[in-house]
This record gives sequence, C-alpha cells and structure tokens, in this order.
Amino acid sequence: MKKHINVLLVDDHPAIIQAYSVYIDIFKESNPNYELHVLTAMCCDSAIEIIKTNSLIDVALLDMQLPKSKDRLFKSGEDLGVLLKRKFPRIKIIIITGYYETLVLSSVLQRVKPKSMLLKGDITAQILIEAFTKVLRDERFYSSSVLELIHKKISSSISLDALNKTMLYELWKGTKTKDLVACLPLSIGAIEKRKRQIKSLFNAEGKDDETLIKIVLEEGFL
Repeated sequence: MKKHINVLLVDDHPAIIQAYSVYIDIFKESNPNYELHVLTAMCCDSAIEIIKTNSLIDVALLDMQLPKSKDRLFKSGEDLGVLLKRKFPRIKIIIITGYYETLVLSSVLQRVKPKSMLLKGDITAQILIEAFTKVLRDERFYSSSVLELIHKKISSSISLDALNKTMLYELWKGTKTKDLVACLPLSIGAIEKRKRQIKSLFNAEGKDDETLIKIVLEEGFL
C-alpha cells in the first residue's frame, strides 16, 4: 500500500517551483511506495491559505526570501516554518535559502528546527532528492555550505548574547531602530547603548546601521 504524502513547495519564482516539482517527480519514479500530492505557493499569504485549509502537510520546502504577508506578520519562510510546526508538529521542513549569513541560519535552526537546510548554490537534482529521501526517513540533511557556515560561527572568536543576535538579525531584515522595542524587551535607550557596543566590537564606531551589517557580513559572522 502506498504511503500518501502531502508536500508544500513555497518559492516566489515559478521556474524554481517547476524545477523542484520535476525533482520530486524523479523521486517518485524511484520510490513507487510513495503517493505524493504537491501543493505550491508563491508568497506568504498563499502559503498561509494552504496551511489553514489543509488538515495535514507532511513535508514543506520553504524558500527563506518571500513577499511579506498583507498583515506584515509573516516576512519569510522562517515565519511560515514556525506556523507549520505549530499546526503540524510532526511536519518535516526543508529550508532552502540564498542567504550566506550564519546568524540567519542560526535563527532558522533555533526557531524552525528544520530536518534539512540547503543553500540554493548547492542545489542539484541529486542534492534535493537526497534531502527529500532523508527527511522522509526522519533523518537530517544539511548541504555542505550550510555545515561550513555553522562551523564558521562556532569557530568565531566574537561572542554575542541572545539580545544582540536578535538586534543584528532585525537590523539585517531592515527593522528600524525605533521599531526594535517591539522585538526586544529593552527601552530605546538600552537598544542604542547595545548598538554602540556592537559597533565598537566590530570596529564600526560612527557608522550607520547598514554599514554595520555590511561589516559584520564581510567578517563572516552573520
């Protein structure tokens, strides 16, 4: 008897959705014991609608960079991953991202706890099929570049506490300083103080937030 699997693909580029669908078709040809039903979405809002209207999603492939939801509560595949985990606790999530920043990857690993994470530059039919195969076996699979970035962060001599990591992550996403009070349990004065400390740590005194983030990225920390 075939095992029925509902798969959600979320990416804002139709060509990528089509490519992933082809890879899944290749997987199906080699794994006739699975009956796969593929659902697709190209933005947060359409993905949310699918999540709300389906009683079960077994596997989700989520792109990190997506158009924000109309209510602006969902800004990325990471936010969708959190929603999916909340509604379907046993779902297996594959995060696919073009971001090469370890802080971004760390945030996803902590909040979503995906079974697999792949950098777009690593993806081939073979890699995606291997990831899909392993998550269906309840195994983890991270592409080589993801493992390298995680190792780089572990090896870094710079240490930031959770609040500073969140602050940098929000600044990277484009959140204004005045809006950080909604993301952090800090006053605007405390936020400004921490930001000055971070700039000092990265030798970015007197630089604006955009330059700070650029420096942190160049040093391979984010």
